Amino acid sequence: MNEALNTDPGDDAPTMPREGDSLSPVVAAILGTAVAAAAKRGSGGDVVRGLIAGLRVLRATVEEEAGYTMAAAVDNAIRTRLLADNLSRLRVSGEKPKAIPLPDHGPGSSAAAAIFESAAESCLTVNAHAEDNGPLEHAVFAFTAQLLQQLGGAPEWRSLAGELRRPMAVAPDGEEMEVTLH
Repeated sequence: MNEALNTDPGDDAPTMPREGDSLSPVVAAILGTAVAAAAKRGSGGDVVRGLIAGLRVLRATVEEEAGYTMAAAVDNAIRTRLLADNLSRLRVSGEKPKAIPLPDHGPGSSAAAAIFESAAESCLTVNAHAEDNGPLEHAVFAFTAQLLQQLGGAPEWRSLAGELRRPMAVAPDGEEMEVTLH
């Protein structure tokens, strides 16, 4: 993580990345710290639930800011990563990989969700200072890769897709509204 921190007190120490510098190491450091913190507070299943919560924040923000089409692009990126993992496992083992069920919510899943939601928001902040959406794309990829690693394989897409959408509630006036934890 020290690579992501600028500890040089000199006057020429950069405070913002220079043109062409990648913000991906920052995103990786944010996620790595979140994984370590969540693992200390819960089980592997809790970390998985937290990663899903973080992906949900990334996807919901994209949908709120850029619309359904861009949210569908995030879904496609996640789905493609799941497919690539399954194809890799098929190539190595020669057997069709079985979908890994998503774990139930455990006692540490609320803490893990809070940690990964904060990490996702930090990645979105990094993305806001970038010239393009590279940090956001890297965050979606990194969260998904970490999810696959924690699960030990790919979950069924439909079950994960259902988890990535925020639940809807009915407002007092009968209109549907999004439920958020913020």
